[in-house]
Amino acid sequence: MGGGPGGRISYMALRMMGEDNVKIVMNEEPTIICSLPYGVGRRLVPQGPEALVVDLSKGGRLPKDMPKDVVHGVVKELDIASKKAYMEEADGQVEISFEKLILATGAVPWIPPVSGVLREGSSPVTSDGKDTWVMYGNELVEKSRLAPNVYVIRGADDARRLDKFASRGKSVVVVGSGAIGLEMTEALHDRGLKVHIVEVLPHLSVALDADMASLIEKRALERGVKAYTGVSVTDVTPEGVVLSDGSTIKADGVLFATGVRPNLALAKACGLKMERGIVVDSHMRTSHPDVYAVGDAVQVVDAPTGRSMLPLIGTLAMRQGLVAASNITGMPAELPPVTIWGVSSFFDLHWASVGWSEEAANKAGIPVKTIVLPVRTRDNAMPLGKDGYWKVVISKEKAAGLKEGQIIGFQVVIEGDPVINLSERFLDIITAKESISEILRHYFAHCPSQNAVDDPYLALFFNYQATLASKSRPRPI
Repeated sequence: MGGGPGGRISYMALRMMGEDNVKIVMNEEPTIICSLPYGVGRRLVPQGPEALVVDLSKGGRLPKDMPKDVVHGVVKELDIASKKAYMEEADGQVEISFEKLILATGAVPWIPPVSGVLREGSSPVTSDGKDTWVMYGNELVEKSRLAPNVYVIRGADDARRLDKFASRGKSVVVVGSGAIGLEMTEALHDRGLKVHIVEVLPHLSVALDADMASLIEKRALERGVKAYTGVSVTDVTPEGVVLSDGSTIKADGVLFATGVRPNLALAKACGLKMERGIVVDSHMRTSHPDVYAVGDAVQVVDAPTGRSMLPLIGTLAMRQGLVAASNITGMPAELPPVTIWGVSSFFDLHWASVGWSEEAANKAGIPVKTIVLPVRTRDNAMPLGKDGYWKVVISKEKAAGLKEGQIIGFQVVIEGDPVINLSERFLDIITAKESISEILRHYFAHCPSQNAVDDPYLALFFNYQATLASKSRPRPI
């Protein structure tokens, strides 16, 4: 149930493992969600959003006959005791029986309950079998109820609306500065719009600490993007927005990139165990032995701390789908240790964040220290070298689920060079619960045309050792 990354991979894996009697229910065109900003911006995807819609009959890994197994519509009721799902499609109500079920209901865009977001006189939620929703405060509402100048970005139709807006609009307010908010800021700037970005936090990018985020803010200023931090939108009008400090921003449209919320309605209604999300074991099995869950609606355990979390990561949903399908087909598999991560770029400033930021750790009551390390992407003699920074977040003391010196977070901001491989390396380090002293396990390969000769892992180790040595020395009288 669900046509996003987790649902599609679950279906594909089941078919590849020999299961022929598989159905997949979806209410939207499948698309590559994380690439939608680039389709709107058109610089990297010149064909626009249509290029990012997945053709189910031509997918490289998808079965060629997949369209025969797709049921288009919305499941309105789920009876896991009798193993039946009741759904509405264009032609009416349909009953589907199942032996095993994978819930991949995903997440929906979240918009704070701001005046003017919804159309005046909006009617309650109705259904034509093609419902798509947003979470407005704590209320699930159809996207059709959004005011004409209010936008979100989650599905193909959202990207089409924004693409049309970008061709005629002159200015826009982007609310929220997560990865999608920053990517959409760049995309709309590429389309020639004057972009204002509003963030309720004291700095841009919740994934980065203030010191690392300052590089993002500097780049925004350099590109003519006006950033408003520490304020929120209190009212949306046809002319723009009103901020919490009483100021106004005139704009033709308002894009809310304020995050997503897991779609838990069906899981709650049928009595599955819930906490922050659907509770599953390492096999992706829910509290019902024949119901599995994958993707954004699923709660998992954060490897470095043992705390529960909602990662909301598409490629993780795909891994979960493979694990669920393997267990259903009698090939036992477990989800490996995991933590949260994010990787993106902003006007050629590449950044990544893995695990816990210093600010998030402080808020959660985890004592930490940090090391900020200047790095260069090439040797000084190499003209292509760029400067950047690493930031490593380390547990300060032994605590529940943590050891002293354990690496629980990593951030990087570098000009010009992708950081995807670097983020994957630290993802392995953090999920393995390695301490800063164990970082010596990771060898550093050097090629003058690709990286600098300075070993940053040794630099981190020496920095930490110097800190410990200074603490152990007696203070002068």
